[in-house]
Amino acid sequence: MSKTHISPRTLRWRIPLIAVMFLLALAGPGWLDTASSSEDVRLQKARSYFGDAELFDQDGVQHRFVSDLLHNHIVLINVVYTECRDACPLITRLLGQVKDRFGAAFGHSVVFLSLSSDPLRDTPDTLKAFAKKHQADHPGWRFLSANQEVMNPLLSRLGQWSDDPADHKSLLLAGNASRAHWVKIRPDATPEFIFAELQRVAAKQ
Repeated sequence: MSKTHISPRTLRWRIPLIAVMFLLALAGPGWLDTASSSEDVRLQKARSYFGDAELFDQDGVQHRFVSDLLHNHIVLINVVYTECRDACPLITRLLGQVKDRFGAAFGHSVVFLSLSSDPLRDTPDTLKAFAKKHQADHPGWRFLSANQEVMNPLLSRLGQWSDDPADHKSLLLAGNASRAHWVKIRPDATPEFIFAELQRVAAKQ
């Protein structure tokens, strides 16, 4: 019977692998549970902070803010209202350039959430019309609203609420709720900078 020959080079690779397997065996299956538990805690904190109320999108579909929209996604959040004639269209088109940089990956791990500052007037139909007008009606880009009892506290938590819809802030927020990692982005940033910031947030996995 022939003996299998193991070269010294192969052995150098096998020894570290055996060591890693040994350490994982010592850790046991609980190390995966710990990581999952930490993520669950962060998401629960996000629910406690933001609430988990339902919002409707431009297609009339309901989504819970944390459980459906933030969970398992890297998000870019901005605030719009559909009667806006200046800043909102400009920022929407800017974000369209950011979306294009993701190519086919957009809408899977990375999603855009445009929240309405005018819940009294913004309906699925008006949100849909706004998104289409500014070439932003894409899977993975949700224009969202709800009644005032939902939107007012949510926008307040995001530092974006104003009694006058036109006075909302234009600051962008990029976040990874599963890792409790959030960054603020100026609305005059370039598409390249915003794209890089989203990649940096995504790397915090």
